[in-house]
Amino acid sequence: MPYTPGIEAARIRKALRDCPTPVLSPVNCIKKARDTWGPYHTWVAWSGGRCSTAVLHMALQVDPNIKVLFNDTGVEFPETYQFIKELTKDWNINLTTLKPKTTFWKVVKEYGFPMLRGQYKNTSRSKDGRPMCCQFLKEEPLIRARIKCTITGIRACESRMRTFAIAQQGQYYKAKTLNRWQFHPIAFWSTKELLDYIAANKIPSNKIYTMGHDRCGCWPCTGYIGWREHLAKSHPKMYRFLMKQKGEPTLWEYADLEGCLPNI
Repeated sequence: MPYTPGIEAARIRKALRDCPTPVLSPVNCIKKARDTWGPYHTWVAWSGGRCSTAVLHMALQVDPNIKVLFNDTGVEFPETYQFIKELTKDWNINLTTLKPKTTFWKVVKEYGFPMLRGQYKNTSRSKDGRPMCCQFLKEEPLIRARIKCTITGIRACESRMRTFAIAQQGQYYKAKTLNRWQFHPIAFWSTKELLDYIAANKIPSNKIYTMGHDRCGCWPCTGYIGWREHLAKSHPKMYRFLMKQKGEPTLWEYADLEGCLPNI
């Protein structure tokens, strides 16, 4: 989603106004997680995205050997794998990688490709309004690993769902379905605050952001607005493969059907 300061500010105000837990600074939130669960059970959840990398940077200042978790869905962008590998070496990260028991392609064969979350209403393709691939590839490995506490890069302003999650449950809470405590140090940060922190601390960035993407996640995800345009521009071969798996024309083929492409 494009950077929209007005919408972000409104979401942050909502989350701050209704937050049922004390509002902590990012570092104090990290320290609270560590003090509550100790070094063995406290993990930084790192996706390779900007938000979780900023939180990881903060957490390493608190404890240079803090446990870090990368949940590898098997369909991360190549740039993400490279970024994870390089920064793990450069920052000497105490990294553990989790992997799912199944694959993205097996899940979508049974449940279909991800849709926008509002589209799951009155369908049998989701248990709780979320794509089944997220549950099998992201949540199941965490549940299986019996992780008790994760420190995340989730921000309230990123989506309405996250706004209401923070507003209703707080900056830290136990996710009952996951049986895990989650702490969100930068829950109330705007995108500007995030980018200012990254710039001030000269934190490296995943190259995926310079390729037209504003998010870091599974490359074949079709559950967000603009995925076609973003993937077609940054990774055309992967885009063609994905559309073939979906049995749909590519954007270029759509244009050709409308007579928009020249005869070559």
